[in-house]
Amino acid sequence: MERLCFPIDAPPVFAGASWHIGWEGEEPACYCAWKAVDHDGVVGFLYRGGVLPAYRGHGLQREMIRLRETEMRQRSIAVSVTYTDADGAASMHSLIAEGYRPYAPTPTTTLSGLGRLGRVGFVHWRKDL
Repeated sequence: MERLCFPIDAPPVFAGASWHIGWEGEEPACYCAWKAVDHDGVVGFLYRGGVLPAYRGHGLQREMIRLRETEMRQRSIAVSVTYTDADGAASMHSLIAEGYRPYAPTPTTTLSGLGRLGRVGFVHWRKDL
């Protein structure tokens, strides 16, 4: 699923993340992950999410955002953060629709990696839960 949604990215290795798969019958349709991280205090990091091409356009990405936020609230996490590629219009639209707003992390709090901080092409997002 990862290679279909993110064909040029290296497969993620994210120890301790909570992973979910959405199914249409016996066929996988989408997946997502999140993890609590220390980011100026503990926050929930929307790590990964993808919707397979045949299932796009049906609101699954937004449902996955809400699923992860529910889990964060259950663990008393009050802030959710993530980042997107600047050309990820669908992801940015979903995040905005769910109440996320762009923010500027510092070099010590960036979650996209120091090499990506300030580089054109990445947008960082935050939402108070």
